[in-house]
Amino acid sequence: MGIVRKKWKIILIIIAALLLWTFIVCYPNPYVFIRNFLRYMHFPVDPSVVGIINEEIPSDPVEIDKFVDKLVKYEYDWVNYGVPWYVPTPDDAVTRRKGDCESRAMVLASILSAKSVPYSLKASLVHIWVEYPGKKPNTSENDDVSYVGKVDGRYRIKLPDLNQWRKFVSAEKEMLWDVMPSYRKVIMFSGWVVILFSGCFLFVRLVRKGNTPLAPLKRGVQANSPFS
Repeated sequence: MGIVRKKWKIILIIIAALLLWTFIVCYPNPYVFIRNFLRYMHFPVDPSVVGIINEEIPSDPVEIDKFVDKLVKYEYDWVNYGVPWYVPTPDDAVTRRKGDCESRAMVLASILSAKSVPYSLKASLVHIWVEYPGKKPNTSENDDVSYVGKVDGRYRIKLPDLNQWRKFVSAEKEMLWDVMPSYRKVIMFSGWVVILFSGCFLFVRLVRKGNTPLAPLKRGVQANSPFS
């Protein structure tokens, strides 16, 4: 293997190690991350959740939406579950009475389903919400910002525009980094420093080794030997 290929190999190993360490710090239990995707693909809507809500639930879908906003107070997943992204069940969201837009959406969808109110799930890069008869669009919940929606069992996909990507970067920084526990940041930074230091050490060692002149050999005997 040439020295250039070895350099690239070290760089790729460093990048992979940084990503792996970041993932481990964020998700000490990797199963939680995998389960999030499984739940997101089959959004956990459960009409029976109304049985554990010890309050009178309105029948009008607009009032139900307002009811869910009061029932499930907004909270970041880092604070609520100790991970940057978590998809709970409706029971969990109602029991905790706090959660992010995903928690609110699944609780609202569950109650609407229990009330036999038709609904559809829609999402932008930074938000997920429930559409229902009589819902009025707002700045964060409208067809212009929606890039994916599930209507009549089928998903509709639309590529986000540049403005949506800008909002996405800003929102992700706030949700994933700004509210990240300080001790997790310390652990993450410590690991990054160790990985980068180790990678630089290997890189410098490889460069020095590549620059070391090697005497030519002839038949197993040094070329400058008096016996050659």
